[in-house]
Amino acid sequence: MTTDRRRYFRIEDRALVKYRVIGPESLPRERQFIQLNEIRASNLHAALLGLDLRLQELIDSIHDESKPIAQALELMNRKLNLIERVVALEATQGGPDERHEHQPTEVNLSGGGLALRAESPLTLNVHLAIDLILLPNHHPMRAIGRAVDCREVAPGDFSIAIEFDEIREEDRDMLIQHVVRRQSAILRLERQGNAV
Repeated sequence: MTTDRRRYFRIEDRALVKYRVIGPESLPRERQFIQLNEIRASNLHAALLGLDLRLQELIDSIHDESKPIAQALELMNRKLNLIERVVALEATQGGPDERHEHQPTEVNLSGGGLALRAESPLTLNVHLAIDLILLPNHHPMRAIGRAVDCREVAPGDFSIAIEFDEIREEDRDMLIQHVVRRQSAILRLERQGNAV
């Protein structure tokens, strides 16, 4: 099966999503950020949080075997946390058109785009700078998308479909692999449920 066909497999998932509206004058700069693989401080914070939790689990398991090594790892982790806080403080704050949530969000995800719920509508065909972090491995990626559908499903609750216009091929491949893995896991669980 070709990667091009897999790009359109869709799954219901949870991810960390942040987006902001960008005007035509900002598109060249945003495209350059994607090509340079720039990761924003806010994305970095979300990605580091998951890694920090896993690192702490490993430090705890090492602690009984070698206290000095565990203590050294804890000190290095604290040092990295301080550096991450400084980077976050120096980051520029988003504008009024930025979605600030970096909590896990329910998304319908594919290699070609995503759909999610939001409290505010988006104008059709508006361009968006999107920060996306896949869970549980906290892989951060950036994309430029376009709002292709926006429907009010309840008062103050909008369903928004976003198509990726630009995303690094490595990130698209990672996204497609994530979707295929999740889809396989869902099918396996369904087969096990039917076998009972």
